[in-house]
Amino acid sequence: MGSVKPIKDTAYAVETQDGLVLIDFRSDWCPPCTAVDRTLNYLATVTPFAQQVKFISLTVNQQPLIAQALGVQSTPTVILKKNGQIVDAVIGPRSATEFEILIKKYL
Repeated sequence: MGSVKPIKDTAYAVETQDGLVLIDFRSDWCPPCTAVDRTLNYLATVTPFAQQVKFISLTVNQQPLIAQALGVQSTPTVILKKNGQIVDAVIGPRSATEFEILIKKYL
């Protein structure tokens, strides 16, 4: 923990099976994705969440399989999983405060 870890489709199941995991589905060409990247990097490194939440990202134009399987049609999409189960999802950019509120619901 401590930063947003980019992963490949093949690592998704292992990376998201335990604990609270925030998955950022992003695109290389997407300006709102860049804003979400900065916000999540802040949350993953500076806030208390750095030790409580695993932050990962999947670039859907490079790793499309999991996004397709989950029905992700827009980027950025952020999915929150707890112990391998999807518990929440948001589409579009959000502020750090909005992501903090989302995370706190499941800690």
